[in-house]
Amino acid sequence: MDAIRNRPKGKLILADGARFDGYLIGSGNFPVWGEVVFNTSMTGYQEVITDPSYAGQLIVMTYPQIGNYGVSSTDSERSSCAASALVVRELSPYFSPGPDRISLEAFMVEKGLPGLSGVDTRAITRRIRSRGAVIGVIGSAEDTDEELLELAREKAYSAEESLVQSVSGTWNPIYALGTPSHLQSSIAAAGPNKVTAPTPHAVPGLRAALIDLGTKKSIIERVQTIGVKTAVFDVSFDVKDILAGGFDFLVLSNGPGDPADVPGIIRKVESLLGSIPILGICLGHQIVALAMGGRTYKMKFGHRGANQPVLCRRTGRISITSQNHGYAVSDDLERTSDAEITYVNSNDGTVEGFCDPSRDIDCVQFHPEASPGPQDTVFIFEAFCQKVRKRTNASVA
Repeated sequence: MDAIRNRPKGKLILADGARFDGYLIGSGNFPVWGEVVFNTSMTGYQEVITDPSYAGQLIVMTYPQIGNYGVSSTDSERSSCAASALVVRELSPYFSPGPDRISLEAFMVEKGLPGLSGVDTRAITRRIRSRGAVIGVIGSAEDTDEELLELAREKAYSAEESLVQSVSGTWNPIYALGTPSHLQSSIAAAGPNKVTAPTPHAVPGLRAALIDLGTKKSIIERVQTIGVKTAVFDVSFDVKDILAGGFDFLVLSNGPGDPADVPGIIRKVESLLGSIPILGICLGHQIVALAMGGRTYKMKFGHRGANQPVLCRRTGRISITSQNHGYAVSDDLERTSDAEITYVNSNDGTVEGFCDPSRDIDCVQFHPEASPGPQDTVFIFEAFCQKVRKRTNASVA
């Protein structure tokens, strides 16, 4: 902690008046505001801060020391950081050496991500767990508490559609025609767990349209890993282009914000139901539920971390998953639609997945691609593609 105490002092002020003192780290763009949320992952901080789903949020890492293995040149989910800021108990002054590695703080400076260290992250987490997620502002010692508190109370999302708009559409329209060579080598080196996540088998010949609501690189690459050619569309996509494009299925990606605040996208998805198989992930899962007549709601503090257990209702099997969401699908979905709830959270019973076999719809709240986290559910991609392949073969026959 001696090194951190030589840094400029800073503070986090919550909209409810709470104050947490620390030291400024990162880019130095202060004051900065966002929804204060906590993430329980022990590792994977690089993937977390580059995940577009964190747009507009101050991320509090609950693990006490962050940054001890540095940042690699290949593990980012996007080329920029969508999060508003990173808050940690201790920023490690040391990191694993390597030709393609830099320190976490150097990465934060490079990407323009501010942060706060030396903070009692346990106290922040306890407060959020008891009172719910809240808007907060990080400022310097020169900023008065009154100024920061006023800013925190002023900042509220009148509509979160701008969050999706701000992170959608940064991929090339046609991202890929197969599995990137660098991904092939990384999968061979780090392969999935042999017990819970068998190595994906190719499902050649399929073509997917992926709607980028703030997608992670890993979702696109995971689809490519099984040989699916993938075209990526931003949120301004035309339904006609999807239907006329010769695609075998549609993927709705993860993304930030409240799903109810993107009515235009919901209407587009509703018009596609039954016309093309759909795989929904995270925000995509929520949007499909709304398109089917279901409801969503804001959770008290959400699920964010790489250690969330989910129960498969069909098999009774529990998988450990990576999650990042502050909204959830209401459990009355089965009463308001033709959906079947397939996964529930083992901790709080919230909906983690559903399907509609009659319309070839499979959706999950968690991240089957992990990144970061366990790969217990990576099989979902291959299983879905195999169903699409059988459907395609049956229609041809």
